Amino acid sequence: MSGQALLDGAGWAVAKGFRGLVRALPHRAARPIGAVLGDLGRRLDRRHPRVARYNLEVVMPELGPEERRNLIERCFRHFGSVLVDNVSLGRFDAVALCERLSLEGWSHLEAAESRERGTLVVTAHLGNWEIVGYALALYKGATHVVARPTGNRRLERDLVRFRERFGNRTIYKRGAARKMLAAIKRHERVAYVIDQRVHPNEGIETPFFGQTSFTSPLLAGLSLRTGAPVVPMFAYPEPPDRFQVVVHPPIEPPTDAGGSDERAVLELTLRYLRVIEDAIRQRPEMWLWMHERWRKH
Repeated sequence: MSGQALLDGAGWAVAKGFRGLVRALPHRAARPIGAVLGDLGRRLDRRHPRVARYNLEVVMPELGPEERRNLIERCFRHFGSVLVDNVSLGRFDAVALCERLSLEGWSHLEAAESRERGTLVVTAHLGNWEIVGYALALYKGATHVVARPTGNRRLERDLVRFRERFGNRTIYKRGAARKMLAAIKRHERVAYVIDQRVHPNEGIETPFFGQTSFTSPLLAGLSLRTGAPVVPMFAYPEPPDRFQVVVHPPIEPPTDAGGSDERAVLELTLRYLRVIEDAIRQRPEMWLWMHERWRKH
């Protein structure tokens, strides 16, 4: 057995044991336990709190040191609770999960779907983005979810089962454009997370929170090529064990631009990012500040 296989097996065993422990507890205990684990992770992790502090200094200079420190602490607690919450949610069937969802602005998604040109859903690492895929599957049917694979093959199989248990399908980001285009041409639905930094060779330079970085142009290019509207959608945890799913008005591509129009691609991408930035500013503790979004290479 190779060293990588041993590492994969060890990681999977730890994850399986953690899942069993979480699901042995009442579901409402998940978030408080997760918050404690997130706080512990912040204390033990040197690198990611430093990245979060740098990001906040750059894009929110109006915050004082104490405010930044408090925000970073809340951020780690939030993502700890998201992790444990998602593990715990595996115990629920479709009906039980629907009972925990509150839908806001769902008519915007209905309007986009009525055009029968396929639908592109854009979201971000904000709140609990996995719930966006669940809500789409439960209320609208199978959705293609674009994701990056983890480095652990056994964990990846479990994660795919988690995402797809209500009918969704996974498209991996490497080589995703062709599969996304095919799905849209069949008038299907594709969900895409756009807020992470991409390599300069794969992205376009865009402002985000007033600072330039690189963003994938894929979503805008597909929207321009197919006419499919892009629907921003986010999910936020609500106490004690519910989620608010918020859908924003569809962003339509201009009718007088083609899929290769660089200016149109940039303008559409900026529109997506503005919606995401506004959503982050409303709940800054729920965004992934630990990600090196503004790194240039």
